[in-house]
Amino acid sequence: MYRHQLSLLILLIAPVLSSQTNAQTGTWRNFQNKALVKFGWSCSTPAAYPSAKLTRVVNRAMKQNEFGGFGSWADRAFAFDLNGDHKLEFFVPLDCGGTGNCTWGLFALNPERQLGIIVGQYLYVHRVAGQWPDLISYSHLSAVEGSLMTYHFSRRSYRSFGPRYPIDQGSSDSEIQPGVNSKMPAFLDAAKVACDSPGS
Repeated sequence: MYRHQLSLLILLIAPVLSSQTNAQTGTWRNFQNKALVKFGWSCSTPAAYPSAKLTRVVNRAMKQNEFGGFGSWADRAFAFDLNGDHKLEFFVPLDCGGTGNCTWGLFALNPERQLGIIVGQYLYVHRVAGQWPDLISYSHLSAVEGSLMTYHFSRRSYRSFGPRYPIDQGSSDSEIQPGVNSKMPAFLDAAKVACDSPGS
């Protein structure tokens, strides 16, 4: 009886997991053979943050998301030219938790504006001339578990696309995400690390 119920549960869950996988991985073809860069909180620095020009729009984002207590930063950035226009965009860690995950605000100058909110411990970016490329974030759940989320630029802002893609780097069955055995995609493992220690 138990085996029958378990088999039925697996049959019900499998299509859901498959659709989640396809929703994320279908967009990852755009990342193949691209010069991906991986960064986290430690790669953001006060020196890269143009405070005089971004403070107003960053403060607005902090207020909208009700950040400002312990774990809030908004005083540093990781700068990267996403669309190849020779103008830097700024990934600003607005608030970070104890697991290493941060809520990042993505901002641009001239004019000063917010391009989106991205959540993750690590972010994977690349440059595409003349357009806003998709982004991927990895959120930490445990020493060996996490999830990936793809962000797509739409209606003047980056927005998350599809459900999260679960990752389990362990050798045994996932504790937090039962039934998950998806490993980190090879193209993300091959990304160039932006600094010596990209983690929080």
